[in-house]
Amino acid sequence: MRQILKRDLITNIFGRVLAGSNTERLTDDGHRLTVTNRRVATYCQNCRRPITDENEQRGGCDYCRTRSLCSHCEVSCRVCSRRLCWHCKRGYVSSATRGTVYTVCPICFVRLRQRQAFEDQMLIRNAALHSQILRQREITRVQALQLQAARDRTVGQIQAARLRTMGQLALIREINRTRLELARLRYDYVRHLR
Repeated sequence: MRQILKRDLITNIFGRVLAGSNTERLTDDGHRLTVTNRRVATYCQNCRRPITDENEQRGGCDYCRTRSLCSHCEVSCRVCSRRLCWHCKRGYVSSATRGTVYTVCPICFVRLRQRQAFEDQMLIRNAALHSQILRQREITRVQALQLQAARDRTVGQIQAARLRTMGQLALIREINRTRLELARLRYDYVRHLR
């Protein structure tokens, strides 16, 4: 009886065995027979790794459509979910994400950069508007303090004038009282003389 050993070998382009398996043993009339199937592994165009299983192939890059992808090098865009090769992927870091790097395609990269530029312009405008509002508040506060000081000066001048006027009025009243007393005394004196 022959023993038949069937082997599947996957080699690289230089003949080095990458993967192999013994799949079937049959016996016949005693002689040993080995059947070997040799396949050359294909290489991923993107990462240059040998692909030993057909299920590892993932298709082509959705952006450049020239490079094929395998399960090891397949990367997808975080924005639009396109499959990307290593030559087409871009890294994007936003100020809002605090240093987290996102993998994006070139189209989304340009859009995100434009959006970031617009947000930066809006931040600059908001900062300028905020500083202008603060400056206007300070100007208004200074004007209010100046008006308060002018009001206090005016009130002080009015009170000083009132005190002066009251002092003069009090003096005039005192003089009038004195005159009235003198007039009474004269009247009483003249009346007494009659």
